[in-house]
Amino acid sequence: MEQTAETNRTTDRIKENESMVTDFYTLFLDVIRQWWVILIVGISVAFLSYIGAYLMYQPQYASRTTFVVSARGSNTGAYANLSQTQRLAEVFKTVLDSQVLKKKVADTLEMDSFPGTVKVEIIPETNLLNVTVTADSPTEAFRLLETMLEQYPSVSQSVLGDVVLEVFEDPNYPSTPVESFQGRRVMKMGFLAGAGVMAVLFALLSFMRDSVKNEKEVKIKLDTTLFATIYHERKYQNLKALVKRKKKKLWISEPAVSFGYEETIKKIRTKFLYEQKKRGGRILVISSTLPQEGKTTVAINLALALAQDDKKVLLVEGDLRRSALRAGLGLQEADIRSWGSCSSVEDMEKAVYYMEATGFYVMVNDEKQQRSTEIVGSKAVKNFLGKMKEQMDVIIVDAPHVKGRSDAEMWAQKADMSLLVVKQNKTLAKYINDAIDVLDRQGNRLLGCIFNDVPGRRGILSSGYGYGYGYGYGYGYGYGRYGKYGRYGKYHPYYHKASKKEEG
Repeated sequence: MEQTAETNRTTDRIKENESMVTDFYTLFLDVIRQWWVILIVGISVAFLSYIGAYLMYQPQYASRTTFVVSARGSNTGAYANLSQTQRLAEVFKTVLDSQVLKKKVADTLEMDSFPGTVKVEIIPETNLLNVTVTADSPTEAFRLLETMLEQYPSVSQSVLGDVVLEVFEDPNYPSTPVESFQGRRVMKMGFLAGAGVMAVLFALLSFMRDSVKNEKEVKIKLDTTLFATIYHERKYQNLKALVKRKKKKLWISEPAVSFGYEETIKKIRTKFLYEQKKRGGRILVISSTLPQEGKTTVAINLALALAQDDKKVLLVEGDLRRSALRAGLGLQEADIRSWGSCSSVEDMEKAVYYMEATGFYVMVNDEKQQRSTEIVGSKAVKNFLGKMKEQMDVIIVDAPHVKGRSDAEMWAQKADMSLLVVKQNKTLAKYINDAIDVLDRQGNRLLGCIFNDVPGRRGILSSGYGYGYGYGYGYGYGYGRYGKYGRYGKYHPYYHKASKKEEG
């Protein structure tokens, strides 16, 4: 019991850490997706900063001179005691920077006030002082310093006594400003500030957005159970494919699909077959709250997995307003017949097409039907489905999204079971719960939600049956890919084909 409790606590900690990683990664992706807004705002702030700094820029010019502090009548030109000399230099520094001297300079130049700043520095371990006057123009800085040199004796005489100040270096006439206009630096700072503020803003919006970000939030925010979790699968095989924008097919029959992704779909198949046996019925509706949540990919993969399990499967394109299944499956237009315009059961049967490449039957629609709700709710469709239930083991309907469409509810009324595909961090929880209400009001037929495209562990099963015995898909005595009855097992056709090749 104690060992079980400890195991449960460890599992909870692992899930909590995974949720934190997922939330951080989700927040990061939300910010990256808005890169163009961040870039535009950053560039705009950079240019505005440049213009503002240029308009406010006032060049400053500095004129400087150097004094030697010495004693009156001294032969050496300096006090023997250097520390005493530095103390006198400190006093002289106060005199030069005093308001009394500045007022005398302003009166001499007939100015209302002293239009500059004075900086006095003592050179360490010497009796030298640097005096710098900074003003808005080079002429003004030079005149102010020269006038200070003329007027300081009258102010310092009563304060310094026998101290003599000699000019060591005459005032220079400044030719360049102290600091030039730093336009490039201002633009960099403006860009970083603007882009940083926008990145923080998008991060806050992502954090506050009431979407479903991890498995824990599925249980908290949604009014249904978690049927399965499908982790993110890379859509591009390599950098070359990414550059050419050539996506790989996320089908479990494709060699490039990861082992974990394939096994997750098989886990969904096993859970579905268990629910089918328990509930009865053969029609499964797969829908989503909004478009682009991955319901068609899930429907195709589930059909593939069931066909691999020797089930007779019919995949029906349930969205008659957005025809995409034929192109997605790679079927030629001349090979199939669009079922949306069929008005009788016989015509619909002619629209059923068997795909040898996938091993299941399919019904596609190439003609967009504006009266799709009436077609789905027609007696012909009802009778057709009834007839197909006698011929097929499973009928999967790739239904339209729920929000803003009534077709999904019509399909749910005809279904025996339904699944809702929820893409991670895409749709607000309140809209997902509305879709759950629509699907679940048909006699509690909703099996749960498939949490799709979750960032995190690539190639690892989300939960369920593990790698061992029982219903496992692993390397043990199971029914998995490598098990006794699996893809490479001795009772699978693949084994016999390989054996014949070796014999040949």
